[in-house]
Amino acid sequence: MKTIKLIIASIIVSFGVNAQTGKMTKLESSKAKTPEERAKVQTDRMKSELTLTNDQYEKAYQINLGIIQKNKGLQEQKMTAEERRNAVKQNNEARMSMLKDVLTADQYTKLQEKLKERKSAEKE
Repeated sequence: MKTIKLIIASIIVSFGVNAQTGKMTKLESSKAKTPEERAKVQTDRMKSELTLTNDQYEKAYQINLGIIQKNKGLQEQKMTAEERRNAVKQNNEARMSMLKDVLTADQYTKLQEKLKERKSAEKE
């Protein structure tokens, strides 16, 4: 009887360990991707949410890729967390400014709304 309980307990524990190791957090999965992959995912989401044209898609992809690469370069520089946070914030503001030139007024407004929704969902 004890051996059966022990076997069942070990099976349950092994399933739990496999379930935990199989999942990557959002942060881990974003760090595991190359800048090009991250830019593609980001731009694909924009295309589906904002119905981008092919020309808009290409321009948005180049903007997203440039900012992602720039932010990645910040990780390798010696700076305080606050300095890095401010630099990333400035890069994101530059990204939005460049996207404003690519998107229509309606698309840009919708993008801002989507970003606010995501930001509030992350805080919860």
